[in-house]
Amino acid sequence: MRALYTAASGMTAQQTRLDTIANNIANVSTTGFKKSRDAFQDLFYQKMTSGGELGAGTRIAGIERDQGQGALTATNNPLHIGIQGDAFFVVESVDGDALYTRDGAFSKDVDGYLVTAGGLRVGGDIQIPDDAAQLLVDYDGTVHAQLVGATTEDVVLGQIQVVRFVNAAGLEARGNNLFRPTIESGEPIDAEPGSDIQLVQGFLEASNVDVATELIDMIQAQRVYELNSKVVQAADETLGVAANLRR
Repeated sequence: MRALYTAASGMTAQQTRLDTIANNIANVSTTGFKKSRDAFQDLFYQKMTSGGELGAGTRIAGIERDQGQGALTATNNPLHIGIQGDAFFVVESVDGDALYTRDGAFSKDVDGYLVTAGGLRVGGDIQIPDDAAQLLVDYDGTVHAQLVGATTEDVVLGQIQVVRFVNAAGLEARGNNLFRPTIESGEPIDAEPGSDIQLVQGFLEASNVDVATELIDMIQAQRVYELNSKVVQAADETLGVAANLRR
């Protein structure tokens, strides 16, 4: 019976939606996390002999990532950098490939290089001297250090590399707050920090997940799932009645 398959497609779609919501809520405290949402499409239609068309249900066409800006939260750590705008930090993977992140929770490795929380080196090869008394990061990513005993001017250590993408929503998530480009995202474009892109020292970008919205969506998905399950039950009872007509 068509109703069984139609309702089952709705239950499958809502289960995926719940999985997406669960992942969003689980990462509400993840630095630089970008929430996802499901895109639904209706299935093919069949023309009826009596006229009109009858649909066959729904399906998940894809899961889209919302690259909206998260709030910048002060940490007062001079090695923490928040991005205001649509750019990404460039980091080097253990294989030497370029990956991209919004997570600016940086630290120093044993050689003094600026690295991510996972130990990947940040693009720009910023090496902080052991005798650096003060570190300053400009809005354009230029890193200065005041060395112990220096009284005249700061030493420029380099500039943190940032890029942007034509379609950042098309980036592939690799885990550990890292992304890599795809055909949909396009290749990275060197970004010039200015009025629309700024690097803010002592801040981290929070997740852009709105817990209240996710809870409302979760309740809605649960209700839709229950309604589809009732359609399955009704269709099963109808089939049972039809099967008993022969008796």
